Amino acid sequence: MKSDVYHLVTVDDGKSDVAAIIKVFSEMASGRLACDLKLLNYYNEVPVSFGTTIITVENDRVELVIHEHHALIIKHDKSTLITSKHFHNGVVGVHCHAAHVNETKKTAILYNFAYALIRAQRREVVRVKVQGTLPVRFICKNITIEGDMADISGNGLAFHSDLVPQTESGQTGVLYFTLNGISLEAPGSFIRSVTDATGGHLCMFKMDTDNKISGIVSRFIFQRQVEIIQQLKEGRVSE
Repeated sequence: MKSDVYHLVTVDDGKSDVAAIIKVFSEMASGRLACDLKLLNYYNEVPVSFGTTIITVENDRVELVIHEHHALIIKHDKSTLITSKHFHNGVVGVHCHAAHVNETKKTAILYNFAYALIRAQRREVVRVKVQGTLPVRFICKNITIEGDMADISGNGLAFHSDLVPQTESGQTGVLYFTLNGISLEAPGSFIRSVTDATGGHLCMFKMDTDNKISGIVSRFIFQRQVEIIQQLKEGRVSE
């Protein structure tokens, strides 16, 4: 799992933190705490999250019943994130490694627990990577920036561009792009551009949407999520 999704934090010390986490699992297993555990991984920027239940807690290892789709991605990542309201106040979740995943029995044995702040969960909206080529154009007075969409959310998008004219952060204009065959025009503002892996530019924009555009973007994002789940079903998990 990529480090830009989460980062590890220490509340007391490593040993005490693990003991506190295991205590939560033990109390859930005994029924003293309601089990609200959810496992979370990110695949192509799309969150994959399912509830889980505890089978056993032994020493520093916990065996869980997991969703069949999640078994594939945990086996691929060799790790997962766990969320629960019962973990330490102010700490979003727990990171751990997978010692064993049984896809047939839909179980996983997890260990090496540590508190983690899940950065991706702090986003207000889901952002998904775009597959294929989707042209985008941003026009602001006499400035035009063009490229291929990299990702999109309900309130912003980013696209790759070979050439970026001098543009100030906060400069407003209109974003032109097409989703599912529907041409859209959305007011937007330039945030910044950074050099991407190819030596070009990744341009990021805030987008103001009305109900129509918001609905089309939401359907597009949902469609990407369905595609991700289908890939998991078919066992086509990749980086």
